[in-house]
Amino acid sequence: MDSEDLLMALRTGVTPFLGLPQQLEPSAVPGVVLGAPFDGGVLNRPGARLGPWALRAATLGLGRAAMPFRLQGHDLGGRTLAALDWVDGGNIPTRPFSIPDALDAVEAAVHGWSSLGARTLLLGGDHLMTLGALRAHSRIRGPLGLLHLDAHPDAGTGEAWGTGHHHGTWLRSAIQEGLVDPRHTVTLGVRAPRFDSEEIVFLLNAGVRLWTPLDLKDPRLLSQLQGDIARVGQVPAYVSVDLDVLDPAFCPAVAEPVPGGLSALDVFTLLACLRNVGWVGADIMELAPTLPGADDSARVAAHIALQLLS
Repeated sequence: MDSEDLLMALRTGVTPFLGLPQQLEPSAVPGVVLGAPFDGGVLNRPGARLGPWALRAATLGLGRAAMPFRLQGHDLGGRTLAALDWVDGGNIPTRPFSIPDALDAVEAAVHGWSSLGARTLLLGGDHLMTLGALRAHSRIRGPLGLLHLDAHPDAGTGEAWGTGHHHGTWLRSAIQEGLVDPRHTVTLGVRAPRFDSEEIVFLLNAGVRLWTPLDLKDPRLLSQLQGDIARVGQVPAYVSVDLDVLDPAFCPAVAEPVPGGLSALDVFTLLACLRNVGWVGADIMELAPTLPGADDSARVAAHIALQLLS
């Protein structure tokens, strides 16, 4: 966001994401940022429907060139601004009390842009809305690779809650619907205690690679991790970041915080592995700005977006 964008935001009270131009109708642009203001699929702590506003506000005055990991001995001449020529497409009009309608709205909006060649970044909103985005992209490109950062496996059935869909079921649905190729799907940071192991067994049997935070920190597994991430990019890829992958010390304002998570720098480093992966869609989900620590959590989420887009 340059000085003119900042002054305009201060004058109007409108804060486009990273100061990007606002454009509500789809067109053939390189990429679009879309809000998904819905949390009707949250089981515990709601508030993520307000996430898109908080994420946009956290980019006020934020530069668009992500800082490098090292400065000593490195040339910065080739670095470019994040989200070059992208637009902010506003929020998707999701009905707050209807999961099917919300999923349809996300699918329609994402498809409208992606069918014209735009990459999409979804600002959540609860993680169930990822299913709508995957439906849209897979209609165009077929089964996708998926890099999924999350404390939870998100492969539940929903039966215990009397619903087929909530924010902990979307990955199972995506696999069963053929939206993602499990052989090119990796979940990083999973660690949440479960009632049983059925979700983990389902994912492993399908061929999904699962990594806990301790796995990620084991230097003996580094080449295996790099190979798994590279496999995601062998097909058109989608990147989904649930902010609860972070330890609550870094990002507490989420629906289901789980201790023992990743640091912000851990997540930045993992996303740096995607620099050569031409992902077609991505999202940052589950920011709940009604909860304690909202401002700090939103700022972390904004920097995650900057790393994704750089």
